Amino acid sequence: MTAGALPRSAAHHARVRTHDRRRPVVRPLLVFTLAVILAFFAVIYSRISLDRTAFELQRLDREIAVEQELHWDLRVDYARLQSPDLITQRAAALGLVYPEDRRTIEISGMADTVGGPEDRWMDLRALFVEQP
Repeated sequence: MTAGALPRSAAHHARVRTHDRRRPVVRPLLVFTLAVILAFFAVIYSRISLDRTAFELQRLDREIAVEQELHWDLRVDYARLQSPDLITQRAAALGLVYPEDRRTIEISGMADTVGGPEDRWMDLRALFVEQP
């Protein structure tokens, strides 16, 4: 008894069955595992970066607090040094006194310059150089 040729669909089906061994699915599992490991390290790196930034912010906050203390100490010193009594005492210690008599000096030929472009600032300049 001889076997006849198998119909095409049956031959194809037989060929597929001989090659249809169940291989373990390694490649997708390996890719998934690598993706999970990379995500894990990315999360760790982001936490380290955030912690580093937090430490830097704490350091900057400490520096700001120190500089603010220095600023306010300097403001107190500035206010103390602006005291008229202290200025008068230091000026007297240096031998500086107000003159007892005041004289007005008139310079001839200066009347022509009144009303020039610089005249508008004269009142402001007088405020800066005025003495008590």
